[in-house]
Amino acid sequence: GGLSSMNNPYEEIYQKIMELSKAKGYATFDYLPDDEQGYPFVFVGEQDNTDQYTKGRTLGSTDIQVHVYAEFDHRSDVTAIMNDLLAVVVSNHETPHFRYQVVNSTSKMLGDQSTGIDLWHGLLTLTIQYL
Repeated sequence: GGLSSMNNPYEEIYQKIMELSKAKGYATFDYLPDDEQGYPFVFVGEQDNTDQYTKGRTLGSTDIQVHVYAEFDHRSDVTAIMNDLLAVVVSNHETPHFRYQVVNSTSKMLGDQSTGIDLWHGLLTLTIQYL
C-alpha cells in the first residue's frame, strides 16, 4: 500500500534492512524510541540517495545509517550487532523488485549521554547500489 504504485528501490532497500535486523532478533525501529525501550536496540535512520543516469536506465546508490545503542558496559554488544547486520545485509541481494549490493561500509563508535545514562552509540553507514 503507499501513495504510489511505483516501486522505489531506496525504500525497498531501507525496508529490507529493517526486516533483516528484526529477523536477527534485534529490537529494530525506524525512529528513535523513547526511554521505555531497553538496550540494545537498532535504529535504521538517515538515508541519502544518489541517482546515476546512463543511456539505457537509471542506476542509483543509497547511504543508510544504522544506529546501534547499548549501555556503556556493553560496548562489545554494539560491535557484534554492527558486524552481524553488516554480514546479513551484504549476503542478501534482493528486495521484492530489485537486486542490490553493498559497495562500501563504515562504522564508528560514539559515546552518548543524551539520555542521562552513559551509552555507546554505534554508527554503521552502508553504501548500497541497486542493480
